[in-house]
Amino acid sequence: MKEKILDLVKKSFIYVILVFSCMASFAIGYFYRTMNTKSVECKTEVERVKKGQVNLAIDQNNNLIMINLQTGSYTIYEDSIGNTIFSLYAKNVWGQHTKVNQ
Repeated sequence: MKEKILDLVKKSFIYVILVFSCMASFAIGYFYRTMNTKSVECKTEVERVKKGQVNLAIDQNNNLIMINLQTGSYTIYEDSIGNTIFSLYAKNVWGQHTKVNQ
């Protein structure tokens, strides 16, 4: 009887260690992510600009950079936004180009 109890305690101790290690790894991952995540300020208002007011550029990570020529301030957009804007711009230029040649 005493051996069965000791065997049960040993097995339950293994499960306790397993559950504790899982909880500890989750806690380490959670706190690592919260400590290394920077908060980003999101704009909720839409800002309209004209082509002559801004200059567009692409950085080495294909992020779109919109530079305000009057103030010198800039906004960086994700690469997918930059690709979308440039493809729309290219379609617009290509459409104007083909209409002129016809």
